[in-house]
Amino acid sequence: MLGEKCVELLSHSHTVIASDLGEKLLYSNSVLYKIINITDEEAVLSYIRELKPDVVINCAAYTDVDGAEKFKDLAWNVNVNGVKNLVSAVNPIGCHLIHLSSDYVFDGSDGPYTEEDETNPVNYYGETKLASEVVLKESEVPWTIIRTNVLFGNSHFQEASFVYWVIKKIKNHEIICIVNDQFSNPTWVDGLAQAIKVIIDKKAYGLYHYGGLDYVDRFGFALEITAIFSLDPTLIRSITTRALGQLAKRPYKSGLVNDKIKKELDVKVFTIKEALNAMKGTKW
Repeated sequence: MLGEKCVELLSHSHTVIASDLGEKLLYSNSVLYKIINITDEEAVLSYIRELKPDVVINCAAYTDVDGAEKFKDLAWNVNVNGVKNLVSAVNPIGCHLIHLSSDYVFDGSDGPYTEEDETNPVNYYGETKLASEVVLKESEVPWTIIRTNVLFGNSHFQEASFVYWVIKKIKNHEIICIVNDQFSNPTWVDGLAQAIKVIIDKKAYGLYHYGGLDYVDRFGFALEITAIFSLDPTLIRSITTRALGQLAKRPYKSGLVNDKIKKELDVKVFTIKEALNAMKGTKW
């Protein structure tokens, strides 16, 4: 979903070459596209060294938090070894490597978190994302790490969005259970793509946090969605994380402080309401 938004936004001002695992880039016929598996070291090295890009944006990740507990080798291969492959490929070129990380590098005991707060992941997904950051920090490439959380937005691949999932379920008159004790600041992907463009244009390096302006639990987020899209909120049931019985432990009070990226780069950060209203006005 984020990769899609980056392609859409950046192709207006930059030459964009996109890659993914699928046979066809569904959302753009004008952008050069190549199938690349980030875990294929030789393919990554060969293609990046052929292209000699100025910037590489890594939106690829294994993001199934529960799945990471079951398929640890896969999660590590994508989230850590994939980044190692990128670092090896861009190192001789000296291009800017932008990497997306997560608030799940924190334990969720006292969020939202700043860039200076101590990391302490409570699940394997978080461990892989923290390890990927270490790979970059110990490298010699010009890097930027952007930690973000709970991405949502319009997409041609709608299943990626929590917003679309809620809308679809409620429109089908299905009762859904949403946790009321996992807090974050949900992030509109369009805003994050805009922030990435600013980072590229200003050649901003280092670690940045980017999330939404509103700090809410998932249940509250779901209610915001029903309000903006005029859906029935009574179909949403409030439930605790413990009752939901998720395989991977979750950080309860997570989320990210945006102060650094706003102050240094003057990026725009959006409220949930602003983002949802913009989504409502866009063709799905």
